[in-house]
Amino acid sequence: MRSSSTLDYQKNSYLKNIISNPSLMETPTRPWQGTVLGVFDIIGVVFAFLFAILFLFLQGMIATFLGGAASGVDVTGSAEATAAVGGLMGMLASLGIVVGIVMIGIGILLIFMARGAFKGQKWSAIVSIIFAVLGLVSALANLNNGIGSVAFSLLLNLFTGYCAFMCIKSPFFGPKQ
Repeated sequence: MRSSSTLDYQKNSYLKNIISNPSLMETPTRPWQGTVLGVFDIIGVVFAFLFAILFLFLQGMIATFLGGAASGVDVTGSAEATAAVGGLMGMLASLGIVVGIVMIGIGILLIFMARGAFKGQKWSAIVSIIFAVLGLVSALANLNNGIGSVAFSLLLNLFTGYCAFMCIKSPFFGPKQ
């Protein structure tokens, strides 16, 4: 057990250290917008990997299903039409693999973005702004598809852009010592 004089000495030296080094007192905290960005990125990771699994592992089943539906097409006596249907199914299977690999890449990028948002790395907020702007452009391009889904996309991307912009202004996302 320590004596009270030892504890007093440790308290005093700690206080002297804080007084002589004011940067210890003012450590910036992560803004709530940074936490929101990190959580959105984690949700994006989950969806990216789910879609990657869907496209990589279920693309064969989907191509078989579509091939079975296309087999109802009357292609009797036409070798070219039969080859075209088979080629289309092969193309769909290849496209599913490519989309699955791209989704894995997006999921990995989102993992690093979430880590960066929680650690206060400015590049993470900048990439979030770029994605929010791309989402806004996409939502505006789809304006003729109905206002319901477009309104949700517009609001989500505006909110994400706002959060990322506030993170860039925060001292937590500044240079680290």
